Amino acid sequence: MRSILLAVALAGAVGLALATTFTAQQSQVDAAPGKNLKIYPKTTEVDQIKKDMKVVAKALGVQCDHCHNLDDMSADSDNKTKARAMMQMVGSINDTLKKNGFKDQVTCMTCHAGKQKPPKK
Repeated sequence: MRSILLAVALAGAVGLALATTFTAQQSQVDAAPGKNLKIYPKTTEVDQIKKDMKVVAKALGVQCDHCHNLDDMSADSDNKTKARAMMQMVGSINDTLKKNGFKDQVTCMTCHAGKQKPPKK
């Protein structure tokens, strides 16, 4: 069981790390606060979302336009839907790790390692 959790944790960490690799230009990430947020609480500061999205983009080795329509950052896309599902997965994995006494957390980089698609092991 512990080895399974470690494997899951490692996979999630690679994913978060990949997300951390994102480098978006400031002008590309000007979205209205609280607009179409489905993972973040509506009260989340835009600066925090921008910071987090840069991390996600870096972890996947992509730019803002990979998930976002730069003319309407709040518009949904297939990649944005996938990203939300992955963020929920990482949160679930980290909750499980925490409940089982693990201090380390997984991220996008854990699995993606700077690649748009996680490398196959």
